[in-house]
Amino acid sequence: MKKAKLAVLAALFASIALADDFKTTDGKEYKNVTVSRVEPDGIVLITSSGISKVYFTELPKEVQERFGYDSAAAKAAEEKRIDEQKGLERERVEKEENAEADLKRSAEQFQATEKRASQTFESAVKGSLSGQVFVSTKGGQNFKLGAVQVAVFTRDAIDTLLPSLKFYADYKIQQLNGPLAEAKAALDQAEASEQAAFRAQLQTIGAHGDHMAAKRATDVERKAEETARNQYFQIAGKLSFYYSGAFYLAFLQSPIRTAETDAEGKFVIEIPQTGKFVIAAQAQRSIGDHTEHYYWLQPVSLESQPQFTQNLSNNNLTSTTGTSSLIVTKD
Repeated sequence: MKKAKLAVLAALFASIALADDFKTTDGKEYKNVTVSRVEPDGIVLITSSGISKVYFTELPKEVQERFGYDSAAAKAAEEKRIDEQKGLERERVEKEENAEADLKRSAEQFQATEKRASQTFESAVKGSLSGQVFVSTKGGQNFKLGAVQVAVFTRDAIDTLLPSLKFYADYKIQQLNGPLAEAKAALDQAEASEQAAFRAQLQTIGAHGDHMAAKRATDVERKAEETARNQYFQIAGKLSFYYSGAFYLAFLQSPIRTAETDAEGKFVIEIPQTGKFVIAAQAQRSIGDHTEHYYWLQPVSLESQPQFTQNLSNNNLTSTTGTSSLIVTKD
């Protein structure tokens, strides 16, 4: 009996170690591949274009038997996987609902604080907050940004909102990191498959084979690669939003005062001489086919003085570390 078991195991390991060909029940072929490992529901193949998993339900009965496929065990494993996935989904939904509820409460507190500040604004002794919005190139050339809206908020209101925004952004980033990695792996696989199909097409031409069939196969893989690429960049775009100043500034509504920069990028805003405030602004500049985005969230105070100057430049962007910006982003 022991010798028989050893013989079966030896045959199985030999089948795993040697290159082989497989054909699924729907006609898809895997030629000259190596079985990396056997899982309860399928086999993992190493191909010339990467790693693929083929489920036993896609393979003929003789292949299933060859690798000891147990449909009952596979069904139990699948049911367990589904239950675990449902549990993870419930946990994800609960976390997202809690994060959204926390953000909603903070946004309401922010609005209430801003409303109270607006009501006391008229009776306050005011001073002048002025500045200029510009960006500098590596060569030292300054570009003045006109028609940029500069908004003023109370520091108390911003301090109420920012922690919840940071928590929500971190949650969304964590949530998207997994799908992004999966999408990148799918894109890499799709690119490898497209390249393999194109090489096979070239070989077919050289061998005077069925060129049109090879071209159709390449077109299918190319379309799959395009779909995978679009899915990857769609997720990457969402992730970039939560890393950027655009996410934070999108929640800053109802400022106590606003001003628009002139053609020289200059602005002047009247604010109380006492109290702590924050100026927020966002701008963009087109450079050929590329558009640069700039975000500022800068604390200011007149310190009981009649006027104060605060410029917004490369030195205090939200993406510039080591500054007094209230947030640090990855724009």
